[in-house]
Amino acid sequence: MKEKTMSHITRTGNLAATPELRQGERGAYTYARVIVTDRLRQEDGSYADGPAIAYEVAVSGDQATNLVAAAQESGNIRVMFSGRYRVTEYKGQQGTRIKHEVNADEVAVSLRGQTVTAARNSRSSD
Repeated sequence: MKEKTMSHITRTGNLAATPELRQGERGAYTYARVIVTDRLRQEDGSYADGPAIAYEVAVSGDQATNLVAAAQESGNIRVMFSGRYRVTEYKGQQGTRIKHEVNADEVAVSLRGQTVTAARNSRSSD
């Protein structure tokens, strides 16, 4: 296993599935799998979809609760996430596997291509 240093990242992509809300010693948390596909410029100037990259995004507190509720209500929503980023490379019998992990500081629903309804909480712990 080879781990690269942690940095910061901000990306936007689609939830692969509705994340599951969990409870721990520090409160609510979830792990959301977010799929990001970049548009890449080709030699002829046209654009094509690049490879899909899956990010495992750890979300905690009210953001986790709200993300799960939004996904349960609306399904495969487009989200933006920002936080500490780590890439780990695993080598095994089936070849090299790369894992992209983000410990999210911020998670938001994207307004691109979808309609969003927001309501302010009466209290906020995050």
